[in-house]
Amino acid sequence: MIFDLNSFDSDQSITGGICITGAGPAGITLALELAGRGIDVILLESGGKGFEAETQSLYDGEVAGDLNTDVSSSRLREFGGTSQHWTGLCAPLQPIDFEKRPGVPHSGWPITRADLDPYYARAQPYLQLGPFDYDFQSWKDALPGPGLPLDPALVIDAVYQQSPPTRFYETYWTTIKTNPRIRCYIHANLIDIALDGEAVAHCDFSTLDGRKLTVEATNYVVACGGIENARILLNCNRQRAQGIGNEHGLVGRYYMDHLNCEAGAILFADNNINLTLYDGFVEADGTALQVGLKLPSETMRREGLLNNTAFLVPAYENKNFSNDFRNHGWVSFSNIVKAFAHGEVPDRFAENICNATEDADAVAIGIYRHVVRSFASTGRALAAGLRQDAEQSPNPDSRVFPNEETDPFGWRRITLDWQIAPSDLDSLRRTHELIGAAVGAAGLGRVHIGITDPPDLGIVYTGYHHMGTTRMSEDPHKGVVDRNCRVHSVKNLYMAGSSVFTTAGTANPTLTIVALAARLADHLADTGTARTGAAKRS
Repeated sequence: MIFDLNSFDSDQSITGGICITGAGPAGITLALELAGRGIDVILLESGGKGFEAETQSLYDGEVAGDLNTDVSSSRLREFGGTSQHWTGLCAPLQPIDFEKRPGVPHSGWPITRADLDPYYARAQPYLQLGPFDYDFQSWKDALPGPGLPLDPALVIDAVYQQSPPTRFYETYWTTIKTNPRIRCYIHANLIDIALDGEAVAHCDFSTLDGRKLTVEATNYVVACGGIENARILLNCNRQRAQGIGNEHGLVGRYYMDHLNCEAGAILFADNNINLTLYDGFVEADGTALQVGLKLPSETMRREGLLNNTAFLVPAYENKNFSNDFRNHGWVSFSNIVKAFAHGEVPDRFAENICNATEDADAVAIGIYRHVVRSFASTGRALAAGLRQDAEQSPNPDSRVFPNEETDPFGWRRITLDWQIAPSDLDSLRRTHELIGAAVGAAGLGRVHIGITDPPDLGIVYTGYHHMGTTRMSEDPHKGVVDRNCRVHSVKNLYMAGSSVFTTAGTANPTLTIVALAARLADHLADTGTARTGAAKRS
């Protein structure tokens, strides 16, 4: 059932088993999993059915540190969350990502990849993916072209799957609306988490024009994203001056993003090299895949390296097949075209129009090249750039924190101070050197290393993957939540989403977000503390 708090003519008070704040991939997955276990859920979302500028503006904030990022346009405050402009690339974290690695300070999750494997399998259908199989050898015979003949002891092929991408509003709105176990309230903004000693007593919500809703439940989950989760805990400081869960000053710290950059290139000795396998998405047995190159885990352990998958960006003899026009303007233009093709009005239409207009030259080049590609040949492959969302090391000085500006509810807005360590790019450069050694050993050519020494941090852009601000650890002095995503100092408050990541790996985070939500659902259901409740008017 879905209710719009804007339509209520008086303040409300309701009770239920589990209260979930945030209807993005984490919150919706968690609600559906719990409802499937017979547990009553109250799901609350700040936004509505689509983009609303006034609600979206609640995400406004400032950027400090590295400026190649933002705090507003990278997130969507609406039903479905940021899945509404998600690109859909998926892979699980690797076993090494959960390990405590000597070369990566502050690494080591309190859970293992094996703990998540059954939940990764359950997450695949939520994202409309193929089977839970990311082993290159399993797909090899169904692929449209061969892999590069590299020694697998030196470099391996990494498989990612492509979601359509799943838009959680289009896919799950009706499912939530018709599920009798779920009461979903839209336009409900969390304005306070009220504590009774070491437990949450109730949560308060409000519309932008002041309609109030109080929710009393057995357990409470905050699932509002890697930045907003921290902002919520820090602003709920009426009873704990430093904010909830912030007894050791960790809320908002260890902010991580993936290091989005195209740096370096493979220069091929054989211009007739077949790059079909690596040139964008390929289909295998009905599943869309993308394949990149990475180092074996044994090499990463030995060298103390961060994780990375390098996707190849072929440079062909026919320059019309170059994608160097794909900047923000082109992405905005593509979003407009795709939406109209589906008979829909694009999200953030005015903003996308402005972006496309500002980059009109790139848009014109892109249109021309796409037309030419329909009848022209690529010609020979001369080189391939190395594009990646590389792992960032967890750093306590990289953080989000409240500034002095307030939103309409009196909450302090956020400042994002994204700190990239030079050693992060040193690790990426060494990764490229080792890939280059493998390319040379195979007689394929050589690798041009595009990362300077010392590194230029300006080449790195956001991957829009916000992680780590309420990190997981069994030690309250090292993390905000425990292995079950419960805030250490509050008995019935949990965090869901990428804010709990201890390290980032190099896999796009959405699949892991959904897997962790399914795991949290099992934990909450198995504790036996969930209860049902009926709505009541205050």
